[in-house]
Amino acid sequence: MRVRQGILLFVLTSSLWADGGKLLFQRKAGAFNISLFSAESPVRVGKADLSVMVQNSSDQSPVLDADVLLHLVRHDANSISSVSAPARHEKATNKLLYAALLDVTSPGPYRVEISVQTKKESALVTGDLEVQPPLPPILAHWPYFVALPVVVVLFVFNQRLKRKRRAANRP
Repeated sequence: MRVRQGILLFVLTSSLWADGGKLLFQRKAGAFNISLFSAESPVRVGKADLSVMVQNSSDQSPVLDADVLLHLVRHDANSISSVSAPARHEKATNKLLYAALLDVTSPGPYRVEISVQTKKESALVTGDLEVQPPLPPILAHWPYFVALPVVVVLFVFNQRLKRKRRAANRP
């Protein structure tokens, strides 16, 4: 029985993420080490949940009093699309991070600019981000399609166990 519980626990926890998500890039700029994380990997068209960690480059301690701005720019042959948002602690699950929810409208390569401003220092780092097209609806919503059959199988399994217990307890 413990082996089954261990396997079930492993299956359920194997898809868990850390608070910030996947590390996209890390850069050093002036007095800061700046890291960009994404909740989804890969980043897709739609709402992109991006988080930034700002650390002092001297002692790696987190900087918690900065103003952080995320700016994504995409250059097309005919146009330039951009989206910006301030990253804030209030939007982050992990309060050591600054988080922002950006609405990315088209797939392709983006240039990410992260601006960090404190009372004493400021920094600007850039990096590249590849945004993928959105998932087809069937793949995006697969948990909803799987939930009902799983519930039915668990119910049937429960009923069989109850029937076995009743049969074992009969004189």
